[in-house]
Order: sequence, then structure tokens, then C-alpha cells
Amino acid sequence: MNQSFELSPARLRELRAFAAAARRLNFSRAAHEVGCTPSVLSRRIAALEEAVGQRLFLRTTRRMALTARGELLLAQWQRMEAAMVDMATDLRPADGALAGRLCVHLPSNYGRYRVAPLLASFMRAHPGVRIEAVYDDGYVDMVAGRVDLAIRVGRLADAQLVARRVGTMRIFPCATPDYLASAPALRDPADLRAHRCIAFSGYRTGTLWPFGQGRRRRSVRIDPVLSCNDAQAIRDAVLAGVGIGLQGDYMADALVAAGQLVEVLAEWQLPAMPIHLLWLPGADRTPAVRRLIDHLAEALAEARAGA
Repeated sequence: MNQSFELSPARLRELRAFAAAARRLNFSRAAHEVGCTPSVLSRRIAALEEAVGQRLFLRTTRRMALTARGELLLAQWQRMEAAMVDMATDLRPADGALAGRLCVHLPSNYGRYRVAPLLASFMRAHPGVRIEAVYDDGYVDMVAGRVDLAIRVGRLADAQLVARRVGTMRIFPCATPDYLASAPALRDPADLRAHRCIAFSGYRTGTLWPFGQGRRRRSVRIDPVLSCNDAQAIRDAVLAGVGIGLQGDYMADALVAAGQLVEVLAEWQLPAMPIHLLWLPGADRTPAVRRLIDHLAEALAEARAGA
């Protein structure tokens, strides 16, 4: 008996030949089913019997039947066939629909405010897709973290990733009307030194706020009354009247439009921050990833155009 029973391509052909013969109990019909001659089918079954070490069929001139070992092997093969059918069904999207599991890495606040609703709309359109959304402002190794798609706000550092720019974020200082009503006048960035300021520790320039107006440049070093690493907490402090803080347009535009906040020094601009979609080379060949990239890029472009 051959002690090795590796499921090689040759062994699988033998098993298919055996299963066809076991179902039909007729070598000629079984050979037609698997696409070979009866003599080839007979050799395949003989090789399988040698590997198993037992006869699989009882044959006479008038009758053919399975042995007990043959019946057991047929049941095992049928279970394996059913498992392979289930696997193929699971891997093949129904009616061409998207399917699969994606890991998406997002900046904490921008991700919650701007991207989370877009992920929800994508999943409503493609219910076969499962998304693991990770909200984190830190750098992520997309290979080690098995991340399919990431959004980053600010300058890019990893040249090994594929990047698609999808917009910019405008940053501007704002405060509540009540705070400004009792605070010193603000006509020039230098006037910020007389104000209570709130610093975002994640901002690239820290407490140095670099303003521009055409070709004019004016950088002001603030002395913050509050420093924080969370943009939403800064927004809450600004809304509470603590002082002047920098906010991204995605969080503050609606509050300014509602009159809850006032943009200050509107004639001066801080550097806008680029927004990119990032993925590993070749990842966009996966249909679900490619469709999500297009969905986010189009939706973010529309949001920017409508701002």
C-alpha cells in the first residue's frame, strides 16, 4: 500500500473518476461523464485502490457494487464536494455584487464627521461588503495592520503607497460672539498675543500660527491657555467661550453659518492641509477597494464643490 495520500491533481482525477463510477455503477457512463475513455477510468480507479490499499468495487459480469470502504470513501468525497461548492459560493459575489471585508484607517475627527456617513452610504449600496473602520490620528503601517485603504490629512511621508488627492482642509481661527464681545480688537495676527488662545498639539507648526495674505506672511507665536490633542475637545472649549482656537472647515463651517462661532482674521489664511486616499500598490485591483476609492473621491469632491 502507498502510504502517501496527498491530494495532488492526479489523485483528484482518480477521486472524480471513482465518484462518477460509484454514482452510476457503470464504467462506460462514468467515463463519458468525466471526459475520458473507459480504459483510462479503469486505470485511475485501480491507482486509487492501490493508494487506499483496499478494493472499492465488487464486480461480476452482470453486476457492480461498492465495497464498504468504497461507500465510506464516496461519503467522504461527497462531503468534500459540498464544502467546495459552499466555498465557491461564498467567494463568488452573487449577481456580480461586491463582497468582502475591508479595513479602512481614518483620522479620528475628520473620519467621524466627513467619512463615516460616506462609508454608511457605500455599505447601503453594497450590503455584501464588511468594513472595519479604525479611527486613529497616528501613523499606521498598512502592511502590518492589513489596512486596505487609509485617509490622511496633511503632508505625506510614505512614498511606497499609492496616493490620490481628494481635497484640502481649510484651517481658520474662530471664537464665540460672546468671547469676542468682551475681548480686545483683532485686526492683525499680532493681536492674538493679547487673546486667550487654544492650541491643537497635533498641528504641524504647534503654537506658531503661520498666516498669509497674498504675498504677505505673518507668523505669531501664541501662549495657549489650553493645549489639547483632540480637535473636537478644542471645538468644545471654543464653544464654551474659553478663547480662540483653530478649527477645520469640516467641523466649524456649519457652526459659523449658524452664528455659534465667528471666523476671526478672515483676511488672513493659514496653510490648507491636503487630504489623500492611500493604498498599497495593487490593492485597487480588488473590486470592493476600487469602488470604495471612487465612491469616497467623488463624494469628497462634491462636498468640497458645495462648500
